[in-house]
Amino acid sequence: MELQAASLVKQETQVPLGERNTPFIEANTKEVSLSHLKEECTIPVFAKDNEVTISHPQFIEAVMECANRVFSNQQVTLPTVRTSHIIKGRTPEAISKPAKDLLPQEKTIYYERCAFIIEVPTIKNNIGGNMLSLTIGGVRAYNQENLYSRKSFEKFKVFIGFKNWVCTNMCISTDGFASEIRAGNIEDLKKQVYQLFANYQMEEHLLGLRNLIELSLTENQFAQFL
Repeated sequence: MELQAASLVKQETQVPLGERNTPFIEANTKEVSLSHLKEECTIPVFAKDNEVTISHPQFIEAVMECANRVFSNQQVTLPTVRTSHIIKGRTPEAISKPAKDLLPQEKTIYYERCAFIIEVPTIKNNIGGNMLSLTIGGVRAYNQENLYSRKSFEKFKVFIGFKNWVCTNMCISTDGFASEIRAGNIEDLKKQVYQLFANYQMEEHLLGLRNLIELSLTENQFAQFL
């Protein structure tokens, strides 16, 4: 479940998905496009007041926008997006049909969980023989929200660093900087994501990674650590 390398640039200089070779989570997930999420998936609402949630594509685009602002002169890839826990539905016209007889246009779907990364291949460093690029991304899961209640602050996790692990259970491990964000609307989400990126001390982080090369453990120290 490894995410590696990324940064963001302006839309016109983005690198197509197929030209990258970066490991990303695969187990129990499905790779989808941003356009699929925007055009073919429904968006859950809070049941008590019918207020719409912040959708997966809105979350991804908010992070992309903030990254482009902070790393304005860098090359940025398109996001790699993976989803899991598909929620199926049907249109009102097909309410009485058996599931096996449903036509494609009568089916509705959305994904409960979504994770993504964006790479910045122009920000990279060789650490101990390993070429690492800056990685930005996030994860969110609708099951973390009480969709049967009224609209409330929604939970998101965003990270930035050179070596990251993430899963759609909202777990993140990073050598960089990660934060859980609670936002009530898309503008509030953008503000908090921008602050996270702006506060990231990249040079200090890289210095710490380089210093790790000079460290070593004896066999006894390693055994005690384990």
